[in-house]
Amino acid sequence: MESKTAVVLFNLGGPDSLDAVEPFLFNLFSDPDIFKLPLAFLTQRPFARILSRRRTELARAGYAAIGGKSPLLDNTRKQADALQRSLLEHGAFEVFICMRYWNPRAAEVVSRLKESGHTRIVLLPLYPQFSITTTGSSYNEFMRECKHQNYRAATKLIHEWYDAHDYQQAIISSICAEVAKFPDPDPAHVSLLFSAHGLPQKIVDRGDRYEQQIRATFEALRRQLAWPDVTLCYQSRVGPLRWLQPYTDDVIREKARSGTRQMLVYPIAFVSDHTETLYELGILYREVAAASGIKHYRVAPALNDHPRLIRALEKLVLTEAQQL
Repeated sequence: MESKTAVVLFNLGGPDSLDAVEPFLFNLFSDPDIFKLPLAFLTQRPFARILSRRRTELARAGYAAIGGKSPLLDNTRKQADALQRSLLEHGAFEVFICMRYWNPRAAEVVSRLKESGHTRIVLLPLYPQFSITTTGSSYNEFMRECKHQNYRAATKLIHEWYDAHDYQQAIISSICAEVAKFPDPDPAHVSLLFSAHGLPQKIVDRGDRYEQQIRATFEALRRQLAWPDVTLCYQSRVGPLRWLQPYTDDVIREKARSGTRQMLVYPIAFVSDHTETLYELGILYREVAAASGIKHYRVAPALNDHPRLIRALEKLVLTEAQQL
């Protein structure tokens, strides 16, 4: 019998209840790939405990507004199921989900892979653009668990896939479908914002290639769309540090001052809907837009299980699997 190739989808994870918000944040703030502290073996956990407690109330409000939990696992399961079906036409594959900060986490997933005897693994981050804070962190945690559990398998990591043709075409089709819902759907009368998750500037300055790849994605989409008014901006900044700019909320206000009355926002760094797309863009920034005088504001959904996204993921897996 042909042995199955395991495909592991990396994603962030999200709390599955309001009670899970604080421990989810604790896991996030405990990540040494994001929060590099002196004497981390002594300071990391106390730092994570303090910060997670401070941010729990605000984060709970966001999750409460979108149904009391993160929809990220449900959306990732849909992607995994669709990818599993598409891969069955090409051989023996089994798709797993591995979340970084909530269940199922790397320890559980590695244990399942070891128990089932998989000897070939393709690691596929659901982050099109590489960053040490996303793909890098997920990969490091997964490999730490492999070492801890003495699990050895031939492993290939897909580092980035922002330039995948089907991925970009899925975004374009999503934008075209959404703009048609405006009272005046002429792109000349709609400001298009590509909003990416922010990153502290100091991480970019250390050589992280996330910003470079976000901009490359943006430029490719801008060329193909030929939209008259299109802007790249960044959301989700926290704390006093300088983050990638311009900030999405500032751009919304600036566009309103210049006369924009119709605005479409696309979450360029995300392929799965979760709190940053549904709450931050869909609720908080909608309020900013309305208060600024923008009459018609829409957020295009993330791709989720869009057929062309699944096609892009399928091609990525098949290419890497050939090298195992």
